[in-house]
Amino acid sequence: MKNWHLLYTKPKEDARAQTNLLNQGYEIFRPLIRHHRLVKGSQKTLVESLFPRYIFIKLDQESSDWARLRSTRGVMKLVSFNQVPAVVPEVLVKDLMAQTSADGVVDRTTVQKSLFKEGEEVEISEGSFFGLRAIVKAQTSEERVIVLLNMLGSQQSVSLPIAALRLA
Repeated sequence: MKNWHLLYTKPKEDARAQTNLLNQGYEIFRPLIRHHRLVKGSQKTLVESLFPRYIFIKLDQESSDWARLRSTRGVMKLVSFNQVPAVVPEVLVKDLMAQTSADGVVDRTTVQKSLFKEGEEVEISEGSFFGLRAIVKAQTSEERVIVLLNMLGSQQSVSLPIAALRLA
């Protein structure tokens, strides 16, 4: 029976490991993400691994050639606990695959928009308002959300980064 596992790659060698694993006939999944970053004063669109240094691989624990896998260029090791390869739940990988386009890129706005919906209660997990609860009012961009906070007896709108929020 084949299960999904995780490979840990060498630093900045995700793509190299992916190419070499595909050339050897392994079934793998490396989700990518497209985002915008300011590089030397200009905005660039980058495509990078959603999980840097990790690649999902489907293996049969009985018949897989572990030595060949470990000696693949770009691969560091198979993620294991107590010398037993960790199994990734099939449903998790299928869910990620469902959010991935044909070119392997996960739509970041779809993923983020699904995190917080208007009217949901969230808890602020960092910054000046740490620990306070708020209600999601709107998402203003890919990276910010407006929330309503009860302060000094009235509701105040505050714009916060998505990373500073979690579902209450």
